[in-house]
Amino acid sequence: MQTLTILNSKEIKALKQQLENQFGYSFKEDYAYLRNEKDRIFIISKDLAKIDWKKLIVDKVGLYLGEDLAPEFRLSKEGAQLLYLEAKKNKVTLKKVVDLTKEEVKTYFTGIDLPKECGKENRLVILRYREDILGCAKYKEGRILNFLPKIHRGEVIL
Repeated sequence: MQTLTILNSKEIKALKQQLENQFGYSFKEDYAYLRNEKDRIFIISKDLAKIDWKKLIVDKVGLYLGEDLAPEFRLSKEGAQLLYLEAKKNKVTLKKVVDLTKEEVKTYFTGIDLPKECGKENRLVILRYREDILGCAKYKEGRILNFLPKIHRGEVIL
């Protein structure tokens, strides 16, 4: 069982500012944000936020948005996809999106770090193949570090 706390407006504002600084966009939709004891953030509908979570035994709730690794926020695969779709719907181009080739995608899905030049700044990036968002990864010293969970690894059919 995990302990979930609802983020207050000040914490939500800080999270949105962090996303804005990192990717050039933050969520405009009205969600409630929950944090567990491992600093993982989940989003749910505002209606569900009215429930008294302390009286319930909850295993999982909402969409796993990502992990707060202050000063950075690493989006989950689903969080990166949601952010990208919402930004696209609002006609905003995200910064720090790295386009991968077919061969790079195959390498990425085997769990290997990708050698790729994306500038001098170490940062988190959103990985994209054509219009598909693959997730969020750390770019460091000419390599994209692979954070893809083992359950998602394997042969890619492109």
